[in-house]
Amino acid sequence: MYQAALLLDFHGDKLEAELQLPVERLQTALNTPLSQRNIGSEQVADYISRHFSASLTDGRQFQIDVIEPPHLSNIDGAPYVVARFRLIPPTGSSADLFDVHCDVLLDRIPSQVTLVSTRADWRTSTFANDPQLLGVLRGADRSLRIDRRSGNWWRGLGSVFKLGMRHISEGTDHLLFLLALLLPAPLAAVHGQWWSYAGTRICILRIAKVVTAFTVGHSITLAVGALDLVRVPSRPIETLIAVSILVSAIHAFRPIFPGREAAIAASFGLVHGLAFATTLADLGLQRWERVASIFGFNLGIEAMQLVVVLAALPSLILLSRTALYSAIRIGGAVLAGTAATGWIAQRLWDLPNPADAMVSALAQGALWIAIGLTLLGIATRIILLNVTRECTVRINEE
Repeated sequence: MYQAALLLDFHGDKLEAELQLPVERLQTALNTPLSQRNIGSEQVADYISRHFSASLTDGRQFQIDVIEPPHLSNIDGAPYVVARFRLIPPTGSSADLFDVHCDVLLDRIPSQVTLVSTRADWRTSTFANDPQLLGVLRGADRSLRIDRRSGNWWRGLGSVFKLGMRHISEGTDHLLFLLALLLPAPLAAVHGQWWSYAGTRICILRIAKVVTAFTVGHSITLAVGALDLVRVPSRPIETLIAVSILVSAIHAFRPIFPGREAAIAASFGLVHGLAFATTLADLGLQRWERVASIFGFNLGIEAMQLVVVLAALPSLILLSRTALYSAIRIGGAVLAGTAATGWIAQRLWDLPNPADAMVSALAQGALWIAIGLTLLGIATRIILLNVTRECTVRINEE
């Protein structure tokens, strides 16, 4: 609780710094009781400004402009004095290689420790939800060299691309919605029931339409939400995502909107996109960085969706031609519906969801389940062909 922190935020050619100082230690250093009234005083501001600076390796100084003067803030349950600055490098230079100097508190409290971290930097793929510790200032070590020369724009794009893939691979609710919609894709709906196999071409076309519609829907709201054009509380969004899974599970059990799966995927995709946007909003990016992050994050989502569809497609096509598929479809629908009902109760009334552990376990073994179902489909198909061949031979012999 007595550690101080210096957080660096890089946005393009702009550099900002946030200094977080424990109130108790600052009182000791200034030998003055601090309150909400005098924390913003000239004494506090002057003390901080005299002990914080930055310079290039050749000694030329950065210009330090105050963005937010010292003020009281609660950080992790403890009172801190926080101040924000803009660091402007000398004309013609950049903040790629420089030294930051900070002996605030260290000059008067020998045991003081200040953690220096990058909180946001697209070029080094560092984001606000996972700051990167650069070094520690303590004792006589009151300067730290910052070297960003190895970073580049593509590194940041690659990082948000991986984040998009991970968000889908770990987002069991998003995957469950998509898979529940795909379960009846190979089948024809007749008189309010899922009937026999509709054909490979129809199956692939339906899946392509569903995935494309879902992509269009979530891409729209991902962009709108990530750019802060619309803000919606996360709780109702997460609840609506669970509702979307329940609806798709009911449809997988019994057709309630046959032929309109793409429209449903697009509509609920709008809801899922708002959930995706909250992930980008937590990265601490500014507007143009957010545009690039939307592009990279969305590419990652689509790449992972494609992997999931390609993994599921063989088993869908093979098993839907067999009598086993009815049990698999109904079992999948019941699983998705149970998980969705549990999530709705959990997200509306904070009730425990016993289905969470089961869904997580199945998600971890999703690849092996897909492989197993594909092998089952191949084996069943071979057996059926052999039985059909034997029957044909017997009929011809008779």
